[in-house]
Formats: sequence, structure tokens, C-alpha cells
Amino acid sequence: MLYLYIAFFLSIMNLTAIKILLPEIMTDLDVSLNWLTWVVNAYTLPLAALVSVAGRIGDIYGPRRFFLLGLFCLGAGSLLCGAALSLGWLIAGRVVQALGAAMLVPNSLAILLSKVEDDKRGRALGIWGSIGASGAVIGPVFSGVLADLFSWRGSFVVIAILSLVLVAAAARSMIANREIGTFAKKTGVSFDFPGAVSLMIAIGSLLLALTLLPDLGWQDNLVRVSMLSFVFLIYVFFRIEKVAANPLLNLHLLRKPRFSLGLTVGFLEQFVVAGTMFVMPIFFNTVQGHGAGVTALLLTPAAAAVVVFSPVGGKLADRFGPGLPITAGMTLRALSYFMFILITIDTAYTYIAVGLFLNGVGFALTSTPSLHSVLSNVSRDDHGIASGVHNMIRYTGVAAGTTIGGIVLYALIPVSFEGLTGTIPGFREAYLLAAAACVPGIAAGIYLARLRKH
Repeated sequence: MLYLYIAFFLSIMNLTAIKILLPEIMTDLDVSLNWLTWVVNAYTLPLAALVSVAGRIGDIYGPRRFFLLGLFCLGAGSLLCGAALSLGWLIAGRVVQALGAAMLVPNSLAILLSKVEDDKRGRALGIWGSIGASGAVIGPVFSGVLADLFSWRGSFVVIAILSLVLVAAAARSMIANREIGTFAKKTGVSFDFPGAVSLMIAIGSLLLALTLLPDLGWQDNLVRVSMLSFVFLIYVFFRIEKVAANPLLNLHLLRKPRFSLGLTVGFLEQFVVAGTMFVMPIFFNTVQGHGAGVTALLLTPAAAAVVVFSPVGGKLADRFGPGLPITAGMTLRALSYFMFILITIDTAYTYIAVGLFLNGVGFALTSTPSLHSVLSNVSRDDHGIASGVHNMIRYTGVAAGTTIGGIVLYALIPVSFEGLTGTIPGFREAYLLAAAACVPGIAAGIYLARLRKH
């Protein structure tokens, strides 16, 4: 199963590593700053829009073939990026990478869970979460080292080589373990193409609107059309699912508290991530004047806590159900944000580090159990779509949190910090928003804990 973890590690590393490469890409390809953001968006938007659909395709036609195809696309896309001679070429490569990651992530998890007993699911998910957190932390460092050695292209080329070698190793392992037979299509089950198209375009429209909103505002026609498209197409999606013979998503699952609350917590735990991974870096950079490298190091307590405590969250979910760790995790995150509200220009880093550590522990105790709650309501044959929908909701939470947090921050942040005493406008309100968003997550955890008792 090692190849599953390494593949997931590479997909997450790809998500975070690009940010450290952007300045060099801008110079080498002569790209203006406003276009540079689309190098990031070209990966995140297709990934979020496609991940649930790719999970369902794997459920029907076999997760192993789409895991291998996804890993191959990740490698091929990385090779395209490494060879890019223009911005358009680079963006095309990022889209191919995203297609690969969308197929890889839910189907690798479905393969992993097919090998794990239900009472040990949380432990497996905890290790999975720790691997993802490690990829997020190591990605920028790994890419930075390769960029220094070989230029920014070296990072993509190395990922391409690792991905393609891993395809061969994974295929060999599947053949040796006689798992190729699982490639067959499930009889009597058809793919819900209309539902898939409507959901993909709806989520893509929503994320596009959230991405453009901070810069263009509500008055921009593209933002309005994108948001209206989301509302209309999500309505169409639900209408299609009600009458589909083999729906992409069984709507009856949304009536099950463990499934719907698991998705709710998944959205909230990523919504408030913006407070740590978006607002806090701006504080370190804008207020305290640290560079990108130092800022990454200052965020280490949160990342390290996630890596270490993710398996703990999984084990607690196995033993006590997801409600208890979710309640504890969201409470710790709320506490950390209340600590951040009190930050001033002169606040000692030790105080901030404690808050970051508590936030990381809270994330670790919340992330895995929320997925555990979602998966507890579906059969093994539906693990792909369930994990895909969960990931889709989480990516949407990141986009929404970053957009809304950014709007609050930049609306209130002072022009100059010289002579400012007390808590900092903009940052204070952004952290208050994050703390408030933890409250419904705590309530969801308490309700899930009560469900387990009855």
C-alpha cells in the first residue's frame, strides 16, 4: 500500500509547492503578477470541480484503473509544466496535473479502505491525513531546494519522474496481488453523465466567482454570472439526482446526520484554515516584515501538530466515534483564534506559536473524523464518491474562507502600522470571523457524539 501514500503525498505537494516557484516563473516566462495567480487556480479549480465525479467513475469502473490513470496524468502534466515555454503552456500542464490529482485522490483512498476493516478505518484515515499534511509542509521546501539546484522547471520534472516510476511500481504490485480483476465495470450500474456535468460546472462556477470576488467585487458581470450559474446548476443537479436510475450522489445520504454533518464539518474545518494559512502569513509579512522563507518557518508549529496528531484523531474516531474528536478539535481551533484576536504588533512569537500549535492539533482532531463520519454511512462500493464529495466540499470551504476572510481583512486593515497600539484592525475581525465559524462545528460534533450514545 506504500504506493498509495506516496501518490497522495505527491498530489498534495503539488498543491502547495507552486507558491514558492511563482516569483521565478514570473521572471523566466515574463508573466505579469495578475496572470500569475492562474498558475495556482489552474490546479485548484479543476481539482475541486472534478474530484467527486472522478470518485464515482472509480466506484463504477474500478478505482485501480483510474488511480493509475490519475497518477500517469499527474506525471504527464508535471512534464508539460517543466517544459513550458509560455504561460498558456504552463497553465495547460497544471490543468492536466489537476485532472490526474482528481482521479488519484478519491480512488487511492477507496483502494486503501478496501484493504482495511471498518473498525480500523479511523487509524488508516489518520495516517492518510498525516501523509497529506506532510506533503503540504514539505512541498514548498522540496520545490525551493530543486529550484535552487535546477531552476523552477526541476521541481516539475522530478515530480514527473517520481509519478511515472510510481505508475510502473503500482501496476506491478496490482498484477502480483492479482488485483487486475477489479478493473471490470460493475454490472447494472450506469454513470450519471447529466448529473456529473451539472455538478462539475456548478462547483467550477462557484469557485471561479469566489476566486474573482476579492479583486473584481460583486459589481463585475463575470462574478455575477458565475454565481448565478452555480445557483441554477446546483438546482438542476438536485432535480436530476431525484429521478436518475443510478444517481451520481444518492440524495438520501444527505438525510443521514452522520453524512451531512460530516460534510458540514469538512467545509467548516477548511473555511477557518484561511485564518491560519492566509491571514497569519499576511501578519508575518505585512506587519512584522518577514520574507516568504521565514514566514514558512514561523508557521511550522501548526504544520507539525497536524502531522503528529492526525493519527490520534483517527484512533479517537475508531474508539469513540467522530463526534468527540470533532468537538475537541473545533474547540481548540476556536480557542486559538481567540488568542490571535489579542495579537498586537509587539506580541512575542512564543504566544503566537502556542496558538498555531493548538490550531494544528484542532485541525488534526477534526479533519480525519469528519471524513470518518461521511464514510460510516456508505458501502465500500461508494467510498470513491463519498470521499470525492467530501474533498469537493473541503476545497470549496478553503475558497470561501479565503475570499470572505480577505474581504474582511482588506476592508479594515490600516494603511500604516506606525504608532499603532493594541489589537490590529482587520486581523482582529478576520480572526473573530474564524472563531465564530468554529461554533457550528462544535455543535455538529456534540450532536454526532450524542448520536453514538443512542
